[in-house]
Amino acid sequence: MKYNIWNKWDPLKVCMLGNNYAPEFFNGIQDKVGDPLKRICEETLEDLQGYKETLEQFGVEVIQPEMDPNERFLDNQYVYPRGPLQPRDYQLVLGNKCFSNSGDHPAIYKKLSEYSSVSEPTFKQPFFSNKSHYDNMRGDSWPSFDDYLDNCANKEYFEQGIWEDLLDKSDGKWLSSACCFMIGTKLYIGVTDDVLENPPEYNCPELERVLETFDVNFLPLEGHADGNFHPIKPGAILSLHDVQTYSKTFPGWDVCYLPEQTWSSVNSFIKLKDQNKGKWWLAGEEDNAEFTHFVETWLSDWVGYVEETVFDVNVIMLDANHCCVSNSNNEQVNAFLKKHKVEPVYVPWRHRFFWDGGLHCITLDLYREGTQKDYF
Repeated sequence: MKYNIWNKWDPLKVCMLGNNYAPEFFNGIQDKVGDPLKRICEETLEDLQGYKETLEQFGVEVIQPEMDPNERFLDNQYVYPRGPLQPRDYQLVLGNKCFSNSGDHPAIYKKLSEYSSVSEPTFKQPFFSNKSHYDNMRGDSWPSFDDYLDNCANKEYFEQGIWEDLLDKSDGKWLSSACCFMIGTKLYIGVTDDVLENPPEYNCPELERVLETFDVNFLPLEGHADGNFHPIKPGAILSLHDVQTYSKTFPGWDVCYLPEQTWSSVNSFIKLKDQNKGKWWLAGEEDNAEFTHFVETWLSDWVGYVEETVFDVNVIMLDANHCCVSNSNNEQVNAFLKKHKVEPVYVPWRHRFFWDGGLHCITLDLYREGTQKDYF
């Protein structure tokens, strides 16, 4: 049994850690653009190595997607996919089963397949999360995005072969590990308010069968659940705000409410926000118009909306007494962890404001000691 995940705090024994392109990936790009991109890649790889060493010090076996050292950005006439940096986004481990969605970097699926068997979801109909993804994947004979939306449930509308092509390249109506928290017999899934009144069907028979074995609870959340709250052990939660009525969903649990990220005093971020809508930030490059234009044009799928994110809640538990954090100076978090007899383990992660991903995002729990329990 190679997969075993029932909560967030049992001792972590095996995980996947993300990976990224080497600095040489951006060879040939003019210096004002290429130099900061190479710096991001170099420092990201340094931090990943440091994180890996920390995990291994706690007895965790770490696997990573493997990169092709000969890949170059300029060799691809289309938009390059983001590196396999955040395996939690499109993968899902529920109990003893792992699902991997083809919408992510192929190196993730390849490494998971080498580790153990992986279920690749078979969707009942094609689904594309947004127009940008549809246009990036679009074949010559595909309909317009609007026509696809109007007819995606009607196979007969499409010319022969187009339906299968759409299914093959779609990202499915997917449930990622970043959107849910499993706590023993209960599974909490973050959804937007408009979905809350009409809970989704996930368009994947095998996944729906697994979900039937849990008490599934939908919570009103904007963005990924792991960017909103994190249960660190039975009875204790880190949270940005009252994202759900904790007295009902987690009765008696102690909740540490963290304030929203305050960007208004960060003048350099506010200056860049006029150009990139608060999606990402690289300190020192706020006046580099060429760099900003390149990222917005060619790497828009690599970044998120960092203005909405507070990384101090995006932690990962090594066990019930040790918690990896990327900010060692948050006194509120440190005091809450101490209160619950949890030691913070500082892991540098410098470019979280560019990648819009924290320590929890760039790992995927594969095996934790323990069994399924009822914590309520």
